[in-house]
Amino acid sequence: MRIVDAHTHVFPEHAELAVRVMDRCEVARSVTLEWHDGFGKTLREHLAIFSRYPGRFIVFGNVDFGRINEDGFGPAAADQMARDVDAGMRGLKVYKALGLDYTHGDGTFWRVDDERLDPIWAAAGELGIPVLIHTADPVAFWQPVDEQNFWNGVLYGEYEWWTYYRKGRPSRDELLAERNAVVRRHPGTTFLCPHVGSRADALDLAADDLDALPNLFYDFSARVPILGLPGRHAERTRAFFVEFQDRILFGTDSIYDDTNVPTGMQAQCLYQPREVPLDGADPHERYVETSVAFIRSHVDFLTTNRVQEKPPFKRRTGGFSVQGVNLPEDVCEKICWMNAERLIPG
Repeated sequence: MRIVDAHTHVFPEHAELAVRVMDRCEVARSVTLEWHDGFGKTLREHLAIFSRYPGRFIVFGNVDFGRINEDGFGPAAADQMARDVDAGMRGLKVYKALGLDYTHGDGTFWRVDDERLDPIWAAAGELGIPVLIHTADPVAFWQPVDEQNFWNGVLYGEYEWWTYYRKGRPSRDELLAERNAVVRRHPGTTFLCPHVGSRADALDLAADDLDALPNLFYDFSARVPILGLPGRHAERTRAFFVEFQDRILFGTDSIYDDTNVPTGMQAQCLYQPREVPLDGADPHERYVETSVAFIRSHVDFLTTNRVQEKPPFKRRTGGFSVQGVNLPEDVCEKICWMNAERLIPG
């Protein structure tokens, strides 16, 4: 089956490594999302490197949110985005820092739906590029990290900063309501919201958002563990994917960067550093192997009813399994590549 991975992070120096993984997993193209600094000169340098692999990478850039508190930031960012689209950028990536990290001079958080940012969203629509905006996170990130927390095998050590429990951050409901207000205000702009729009654990609410907002789309990256929990979760996921087969994109959130490649463990497996030792293996070869296993797990989840007893990623300390949803072939075709090729300019 043809696959377009609509959500990856490939540092240019690891493009060849990513292509090796893609070839083994039958991934025809990957959307690679720049890492906060993908604009202007840096973006152009990265585009030049990715162009060495014709047809394999689609690059989504950024705007310089480091300047968010400057007067006229919105219009200036929109102007920069137009120049970057001329250079080859094909989408805008916005990280969850908008809503959870960026603050005004008085320490209050920027709201996702602040109207001063509207020139950015409007320009994306006028330029014909989608906005891939990550807002909020799983509800577990706002809950105590105890034995009841599905993410308790991840939210410690290297990833402790992901928990917002009692840290004074806005709630998930606040953030998603603000995101939806942006989507509603800009009907001419396509919004791709990753991780099932941060509602993989609440698919009825995810469906309500799709019903209300025709320019909203999801990828399911990094959420197979909760979507595929055997029983009612997997059953609800199958029904949801069939119902919204034209609104969901295949994505893995695979990462190829200088921090993780030397460990040999695909970053999105979410093991703690040195938790899985190399034992003398070549880190690049090991990274290929763990990345291939990670991506194939996503494909198996969609296309088979197989139970993955030991999926190649962490979540709950007590272990878990993933039930495949065995989607009809025509639904898989839409999710795996057709929707991406329809929505994302090549």
